[in-house]
Amino acid sequence: MTVTKAYILSDGEIVSESYLEKYALKEESKQIPSDAFENAYKEDDLVEPLYNLEALAQLMEINTYHARAVKTKARDVAGLGWDLIPAEDVKNPDQSQKDKAYEFLNNCNPSITLSEIFAKVMIDHEAIGNGYFEVIRDSKGEEIVGLEHIPAHTVRVHHDMNRYCQIRGRKKAWFKRFGYEQDVHVETGEYHPKGSLEPKLRANEILHIKNYTSRSDYYGIPDVIPALPAILGDKERQEYNISFFDNHAIPAYAVTITGAELDEKTEQQIRKFFQQDVKKSNHSTLVLTAKSSDYSQEPVKFEFQALSTDIKEASFRMFRQDNRDEILSAHGVPPYRAGITVEGQLGGSSASESTEIYKQSVVKQKQEMLESRINRFILQDGLGITDWRFKFREIDTRDEDKEIERLQKLFNMGYYSPNMLREARGEERIDNPNMDMHFINGRPIDTTSEETRAILNSLKALHQELIRIATKDSQGKD
Repeated sequence: MTVTKAYILSDGEIVSESYLEKYALKEESKQIPSDAFENAYKEDDLVEPLYNLEALAQLMEINTYHARAVKTKARDVAGLGWDLIPAEDVKNPDQSQKDKAYEFLNNCNPSITLSEIFAKVMIDHEAIGNGYFEVIRDSKGEEIVGLEHIPAHTVRVHHDMNRYCQIRGRKKAWFKRFGYEQDVHVETGEYHPKGSLEPKLRANEILHIKNYTSRSDYYGIPDVIPALPAILGDKERQEYNISFFDNHAIPAYAVTITGAELDEKTEQQIRKFFQQDVKKSNHSTLVLTAKSSDYSQEPVKFEFQALSTDIKEASFRMFRQDNRDEILSAHGVPPYRAGITVEGQLGGSSASESTEIYKQSVVKQKQEMLESRINRFILQDGLGITDWRFKFREIDTRDEDKEIERLQKLFNMGYYSPNMLREARGEERIDNPNMDMHFINGRPIDTTSEETRAILNSLKALHQELIRIATKDSQGKD
């Protein structure tokens, strides 16, 4: 028995089921982008990563939520500024060391700032699972004189874990692990005794920041890997919408014809009814005739079934929301932190709590990891700085009014001095002995009773003088 199906669109046009098939989400090639290192893995004994790094880099270009989460984490970890603080157990840190560190960190690259280098490395770290600093030493190969970012998708690790190879187009460059005690030829990757190569032939060093996975000793993977199906599913949804719904009206009816084909005459009758007759009268009657295509001579049947487009559109929205939530969950980023407003959530304490959890479980751990690399390898080993530590500034999750109230209570209890309060608020200390004194309810506790009386008398005298001056000025104006 012949059964023909078609759909009537909301504008009255008719689309056959066979026509719709070309828009169906069929199985297609799942090939990933070509790998520039394909031949080098065997020739140069390089380790192939678990995932195609070029493909991971491209994920930021096809999913809005992934791209936003990557940049948000990179900014929150390394983009809020940094400071140099005294190292623990160092009572009198050497100021000259601090000046040396500031001089290098503020001038480590002639083209971009240190913050920009950090941003690029951390974006690679979040998007690809690996970030690379290029460390440049002086002509003697001793003191560090510069830092640079190396795009992570262009680098592969050698099996000995002491060398790295970068390929861009037809060009190839070699690097060595930071602190490795041999020279590596920048063009061939061959080992040479330390100091035996000319500076222009000597490979620079690499600091590799990887997002740990137990599946590889050579590479890290990005946090978003478990949510790859969500990214691909959202891409399929987007492509389907673009392919069909953006180029056609939304299907309003499904038509099933039993015992006959959907010929041109019948199609014209249906089109005329929905485009003209229904608009004239909601009570119009559609009369269809069709010639049976079967030998059984059974009567031809027409069935019209209304389609609920609201449900389909809602399903697409829910599907996209589920994908979004899974992607952000994989990154550990609260929705509003990525610029997304969730209906029914007004923020307030809930937003503050989410930010604090995100700060402690995601941001702080990554900051400590990066800080330890900078402090150990750059400041200590590279510049000989031991009295000062590099530290990133943190996300401020404090409620301003509550924080001020808390500090005021601590001050009145004698716990904080005025200078300690200024430091807690990120302000500079004031070089005055009184600013280091402690007070309880306004009375100093770091002085003798005679000194206290003298201070109070001085304050009273100052108060009286201010009243006299104010009174005099007021009389003069009158």
